Order: sequence, then C-alpha cells, then structure tokens
Amino acid sequence: MTLDVRSELARMVEMGRQRVREGEDPYQVVLKRARALVADQFAPVQLAAATDDVESRIREMVHLLVDGWEHSAHVQGLPALPAAAQVIEDRVLRDILGYGPLDPFLRDERIEEIIVNGTSLFVISEDGKQQVDVALGREEEIIALVNRLVAPTGRQVTTTNPILDAQLPDGSRINVTIAPIASPSPQVVIRRHRLVARTLEDLVRLETITQELADFLVAAVRSRLSLLVAGGVATGKTNFLNVLGGLFEPDERVVVIEDTRELQLPLADSAYMATRAATLDGLTAIDQKRLVRNVLRQRPDRVVIGEVRGEEALDMLNAANSGQRGLLCSVHANSSFHALRRLEQLARMSPDSQNVPQKTLLEWIAGAFQLIVFLCQESSTGRRFVTEVLELTGQVESSHILHQPLFEMKGDRTLRRTPYHLGCAATLEAAGFDPRRFQPPIGATSGG
Repeated sequence: MTLDVRSELARMVEMGRQRVREGEDPYQVVLKRARALVADQFAPVQLAAATDDVESRIREMVHLLVDGWEHSAHVQGLPALPAAAQVIEDRVLRDILGYGPLDPFLRDERIEEIIVNGTSLFVISEDGKQQVDVALGREEEIIALVNRLVAPTGRQVTTTNPILDAQLPDGSRINVTIAPIASPSPQVVIRRHRLVARTLEDLVRLETITQELADFLVAAVRSRLSLLVAGGVATGKTNFLNVLGGLFEPDERVVVIEDTRELQLPLADSAYMATRAATLDGLTAIDQKRLVRNVLRQRPDRVVIGEVRGEEALDMLNAANSGQRGLLCSVHANSSFHALRRLEQLARMSPDSQNVPQKTLLEWIAGAFQLIVFLCQESSTGRRFVTEVLELTGQVESSHILHQPLFEMKGDRTLRRTPYHLGCAATLEAAGFDPRRFQPPIGATSGG
C-alpha cells in the first residue's frame, strides 16, 4: 500500500481540529479522509465489486486512520470516536464498500422498497410504508454512494445527466433524480426484487389466488393459452409471471425479455435478455423492440416479456398472431379493460402501426391473448391479490374487444367463478384437460 502514514495522520488530525470546532462528528472526519484515500487508489468499479484483496487493503488503510486518531486524540485535544475501534472500522468499511446508511435496509429481506426524498428516508415492507429516522448525510454523499453502486453499469448521475435508471448488482432496480430537475435532491427509489412466491401453492397460501384459480391456471398455461398479467405498480406482476413460467414443460425452450433482469424460471433451457441503456463510453442502447425482433430468430417454444412498455408491443402482437403460442407478459394498467386499451396505445407508439386500421390492431390484440389476470395491492396490509380474470373471445365488434369475466371479486372480497362458460374449453380438452372441471357451478346462469 503506497500510503505515507505520518503525513496522512497529520493531515487528518489537522482537518479534524477545524471540523470538530465547527461541530462535526469525529467519525465523519475519519470517514471522509478514508473515502478520499480510497477514491485516490481505487476505481469505482473496483469498489462496486470489491475482491477480498481490495477489501483487505482498504481495511488496513482504515485501521491505520482509526488507530492514528485514537493515539492522537489525547495529545491533540480531539474528542474520542463514538465507539470502540473495531466497531468504527467495521462501520467505515460498510460506508465505503457497503450501502452506507442504506446498508441495513438493503440487507433486510422484509423490505421491498426504499425511498430517499432529500434527507428523508421511507421504507415499504410487508407492514406497509413508514418513515425511518436515519442520518443520510449530505446530498453529495448520497449521490457519491449511488454512483458507486451503479458503477458496473458504466453510468453515473450528474448535473448534466440528472436522471438515472439502472439495476444494482443484487438485482434491485434504482431510479435517481437530482437537482436541477429534483427538489429536494436527491430523489432515490430502490425497488428490491423479492420473489415472495415461487409456486402456485405459495400464491394460494398468501391468498393471492384461490385453489380453484390455481387449478385453472395450470390447465391454461399447459394448454399454451397466452396470458397478460396486468396491474398497478408493486402489485406483484413480476412475481406472478415467475410462478406461471414455472408451469412450463421442462423440455421447452423459453426466452425471457426484460427491461432489467428479475425473472428466475426453474427451467434448464431458459435464456434471458435485458435492455441496455447507452453508456458514457460509447455503447449504444438496446431496447425491448430490438430484443423482441431478435427473439423470434432463436426458435423459442415460449416467450416471456417481463413488461410491455413501448413500441415493442406491435412486434409482440405480430409474433403472437404468427404462431407464437403460450406467450406470457405483463403491463401496467388500472383495470383489466384498461390493459387492452393500454396495449393498443403502446402498439401505436411504433411508426409501423400508422397505417394499421384500429379494428385490425384490436383484432391482433384479441388474437394474441386469451386471458387477462388483474392484480391489486391492499395499501393497509400490503397484501397482493387477483381481483379478476377475463377471457377474450378473439372477436372484435366496432371498437371493442369482446371478453367475459371468468373470475371476479365481489363486495365480500372473495374471488369466485362467474356463471360464464369457458370459451377455451376445446383448447383445454385438446391439451388433455377436462374442461368440465372449470365450468360454472351447475344451475348458474350468465344472464344472457
């Protein structure tokens, strides 16, 4: 380690005198000096994925600084550090290599979302949303932490690039907005990728679905019906897709397209592709439209799209209407009916759709999907649950895609099978399932 111990200690002690007189915590003095030394000797990418050797060298550096402060404190009249030397060293190392003040929250498996709003911190867990009293540091310190965390992506948030959307090494999604765009600054949202449920049994146990719906979904997926999972933000769409993907036959080749990698299908022949933003070193952006077009050349048995959010919707509809059966994807929507309109809006974003009549586009949507599953989240408890399953008939009248509800949640908040008969009965039967298991109760009528 090329470190002049005496000069560094003298510099830290001199800086400490002034900072402490100004009321700064002695821990912050040591931390800032350690950060300055580390930044001088290591690149951000080394710190974002620190090897044992890098961590060992930094720990030795921190030990020298902490030990030097303790020995100098009595002689120089400086205040003692707020904890034992080993505790301070571990804390400094965590602030440099870990997640700093966010570390305990990112390590807590119960927490699903972390929100930084200036100097305020909020967390969302299974118990709902709450504000947490924690010292986040100054704006520049939080921005420095964010930039170190996203260093492997080749992107940084700066005043000239004040908006950043990326994926952390642990799979969490992070969005950052800083001044001059944001006030207060910074604004950080970290969405943890937590697969709360991995099987249909888990979804039944969590009361996301009923056993009756679970049995129907097994038949639907294995009969190669295409499903669209819809819902608002944080309603569990990705988790639901992951569970459905686990129902695929083990010998099927599955290609997954995502904005950021989240899905983890338990299949041997599964391939994953994620979009890429343009980077500062010249790498071009690769969007979902390009990935959807590319996936069809890979001869997949199944295609899973984590979330349809742009003009790739048109390519997806073309693929689904050209023999690609058993598609799974999700979309942000406020209702099952709105999910259909949302697909139409997204498809219209493509320049290739400008000469496509509305009825034709709606027919493509009606032909692409057979079922829509709509998810909600209860704000008071955080519980996620299916409120409706729609079946598309494949037909369009005027400007409406014809559909019927198969499962609905009524006023007593119980999901029940509706009186409508299955339109997909023949498809289920052809795949070896007895459709009578999923028909309405005897004596039920659809009212026309």
